Order: sequence, then structure tokens, then C-alpha cells
Amino acid sequence: MAETAAPQAGTARRARARRGEAGSGTAIGVAIIFPILMLVIVSLQALIDTSRIEQAIQSTANRAARTAALCCHSTGDAAGAARASLAAAEDANAHNRILCNNDFVGDSTVVFLDVAGNEVPEAADGVVPPGGTVYVLVHCRLPPQWLGSYGLPGLAVERQAWGTASVDPYRSRSGA
Repeated sequence: MAETAAPQAGTARRARARRGEAGSGTAIGVAIIFPILMLVIVSLQALIDTSRIEQAIQSTANRAARTAALCCHSTGDAAGAARASLAAAEDANAHNRILCNNDFVGDSTVVFLDVAGNEVPEAADGVVPPGGTVYVLVHCRLPPQWLGSYGLPGLAVERQAWGTASVDPYRSRSGA
């Protein structure tokens, strides 16, 4: 009985091969793997967009801190220059596909620290501390569809960055 089953199995395989069913396993494999590959591609795109957005926000914070550190003598004017730098970056970022849903300039914070680490208040008559540090904290609340262009639900889309710049310790010397 076993001897007759083996030739019948070989005959059935040859009959299927003649009917064109030999590639059906490949089609099933592609149908199973395709959704997994698409998920990997969408995830990579979301990671790339997140990285690009975070780099742009960090660059903006660093640029605003440098502007405040190099700009003016008073802390009020320097903070104003930092906010003007943030406003210019917000206008430029609208064209670079980074658009924040919050008040980008209003939600940012500019902090001046002297050499001892004490905070110098932002005032029109306050002096930017020579040798101190300027910190600019920037908040950006992104719409979820900007990350990977696919509105992934439950995705944390608030990003923040600290920009830091040192103030020249010899800026208070006169040129005379």
C-alpha cells in the first residue's frame, strides 16, 4: 500500500506544476511580508522627520542664544534680540515644513546667568553679565501629521530645546 502512495504523490505534484500553481507560495509570502515592510518604512519616515524637526528646533535655540550673547549691553535689549531671532526663525520654518501650533516666541524663555551662577533679571537697565551664560529655552508643539506625514495617534508632539551661549568675559572693557 505504501508503495502505491509514493508514485501517486509524485504524479499529483507534476499535475500541479503543469497547471501553473508552482508560484503560489511566492505570492502568499509577498502578501504576508508586504504589510510588515510598509510598517517599517512608515516608522523610519516618522523617525527621520522627528530627527529633522528636533535638529531644526535645537539650531534655532542655539542661534537665539548666540544672538543674545553677542548683541547688546542691556539684558532687556539682548532678550529682545533673541526673541527677534526666534520670530525670524518661525517665519523661515513655515517654509521648511516645521510649523509650531503654539506661540513660538511667547513660549520661549531667555535667562541670563552671571559667572557665579546667579540669575540676572531681564531689564532695560540690567547689564549682560560679562563671562556669564545666556540660555534660551524653546517650546514647539507640532501637529501630529508632521511626524511621518501620517497623523499617528497618541504620539507626543511637543519638543523643546535649550540653546546655550557664553558671554565674552572682556566685553565690558573699553576700547580707549
